[in-house]
Amino acid sequence: MIDISSDEGLVDKYISENKTEPAVKLLFDIITICAKEKNFSKAESLREKLMEVDPMALSEIIRSAEIIEEEKSGSLDKAHMDIWSGLYGKLTPEESNALFYSMKEVVYDANEPVFKKGDHNSMLYFIDKGELKMVYEQQGKVILLKKLKPGDIAGQDTFFSISVCTTSLLTLSKVKMNCLGKDVLARWSKEIPTLEPKLKDYSLKIESAHDLLKKKGMDRRLVNRHNLSGKVAVQMINASGNPVGKAFRGELSDISASGISFYIKTSDRKNASFLLGRNLNLLFAVPGNAAFEKITQTGTVIGVSYHLFNDYIIHLKFSMELSSVLVAEIEKRANPGSKRKN
Repeated sequence: MIDISSDEGLVDKYISENKTEPAVKLLFDIITICAKEKNFSKAESLREKLMEVDPMALSEIIRSAEIIEEEKSGSLDKAHMDIWSGLYGKLTPEESNALFYSMKEVVYDANEPVFKKGDHNSMLYFIDKGELKMVYEQQGKVILLKKLKPGDIAGQDTFFSISVCTTSLLTLSKVKMNCLGKDVLARWSKEIPTLEPKLKDYSLKIESAHDLLKKKGMDRRLVNRHNLSGKVAVQMINASGNPVGKAFRGELSDISASGISFYIKTSDRKNASFLLGRNLNLLFAVPGNAAFEKITQTGTVIGVSYHLFNDYIIHLKFSMELSSVLVAEIEKRANPGSKRKN
């Protein structure tokens, strides 16, 4: 690798002496060297410096970006690109580079879990080599939903939403995958906002865990749930059951013996995402019945869904199921025609 430290020192000297023109020329040359050396992070940081030194050096600014993108395109993994030609064929060269260079390669041996039911998975997996199986556990049984092979995507159910895994993914052989972290979406929204919608559209056309369960004639929603209106007071608690932070309010959506859903309003997605996996204590009432004016339940947030106008639906699984007496009262008082599976 070429040592550019002396050249960088000379650039700083030019800048300190207000010699903008030679600083721009030398910066452009160093950027070109770094790009050809495949040191893209250095090339991009130097290009940012170039824009600070002289924002009007448009020729050098534009051409240096083109050089970096050209070198990135020439360095893409051909085998990976062949496997994922259907995806990359929908992207521009800039989008393709952004996707590929945001990924990290991971390797698993046979019989290893990638993620398990109930896990917080924030990765999207692109399978390049090997075979895996997606399974679902229900009432002590392990059901095979699908075998995955090169060209398949995994993790899309949790990557594009705020929820825990409803299935488990296990390797059947040695597996090589490229994985993408959810944190990249915030950067893309500023730098290349067209990429996430394209990736989401491609990924969600692939059968989801819910689709696979439906195809198998199964339903992970085992108990009836009912629409229930009213207010709910919410308090985050720690593992010892002690309150954490400030309490807040929500609007009830529906309830079952095993869980409840309610709306909260927040303009910050991070605030909603923060609740995933947290333990909450709830205080709510069954309308029209004085005996059930104050119902207290604790549980764990297993999903957070965006609704409309900064509303998020929080899905919580109770620590202990509701009593049969209370369930019967809820069914009696619930909105007509509200019975669904949960």
